[in-house]
Amino acid sequence: MKTLLTTIGFSVALTGAAMADNWTGYTYLASDTSIGAKNLIELAKEFTEETGGKIAVDVNLAGSLGIKASDITQAVGQGIVQIAADGFFLGAIEEGGILRLPMLFSSIEEFNKGLESVTPVLEKAFAEKNVVLLAQYVYPLQVSWATFDMTSLDDMAGHKMRVSSPEQGAFVSAYGGSPVTIGGAEVPTALQTGVVDGVFTASVGGGILWKDQLKTTYRMGPNFFNSAIIVNKDAFDALSPEQQSLLKDLAEEYAAKATQEQMESEAKVTAELEAGGMKVVVAKDGEAADAAGKMAGYWDSWAAEHSERTRSALDDVRKILGR
Repeated sequence: MKTLLTTIGFSVALTGAAMADNWTGYTYLASDTSIGAKNLIELAKEFTEETGGKIAVDVNLAGSLGIKASDITQAVGQGIVQIAADGFFLGAIEEGGILRLPMLFSSIEEFNKGLESVTPVLEKAFAEKNVVLLAQYVYPLQVSWATFDMTSLDDMAGHKMRVSSPEQGAFVSAYGGSPVTIGGAEVPTALQTGVVDGVFTASVGGGILWKDQLKTTYRMGPNFFNSAIIVNKDAFDALSPEQQSLLKDLAEEYAAKATQEQMESEAKVTAELEAGGMKVVVAKDGEAADAAGKMAGYWDSWAAEHSERTRSALDDVRKILGR
């Protein structure tokens, strides 16, 4: 018998006596041209092919399943979807907020040190939600983008800025802006209608997707952004040891590929956006250091509001960074 599996970006012919175990995949990204979404789709395709079609993975884009970006980890834990990319897991995994603390990391090298330190804690926290953390990919620095002229962080005052976490929201509030939390699929309409006046993202992320609604990018921002590739623990445990190893290896491979592509493409995409009319403003000298000084007290107050495990993990990161 022959069954045709159709997924976003590819089709796979399944043959044999047994029907495939169909997995539903999901991503918070709304476009299959996004680097993160593209690599998740390729991961799903290769896993389907390498298992001989025994596990058939269908990846769905943001908004297509009625699952909010902030609910993806819960959906995976409950088995509503079996595998996903989740960049908005902080509501379920508080420890993830460490990596989003504004101005804690001054470079991607520092962020990678923090990521290495925090990942074992994240693995435990995800496991408590019935979720396996397979891998993570990272975006370049999330810088400021606006529908208005923006030449300093102080220009956020009086404006509504879309944020991806409460921690990013604290950064906006520190400069007199109003943080607004909405999913990525809602951003274009929100920018067009004035629900928000700006966003934080990378050029290779929302910058290129939302360029038609944006006027300025001020190349200064509060944090890097990591996305988790996660799988339902029950579904993962049902795999053979060989399939588990295959899935882990593919997740790590495609996560690394997504990270590399995004880092290498950031400057090129920024230049292309500028050539297309985007106003690109270089951050002022010393503003990053001033912002770090402004937010240092928040790191302490944030820690005080979270669990002992989270506080301990943050202490470890701050020791590594010397902060």
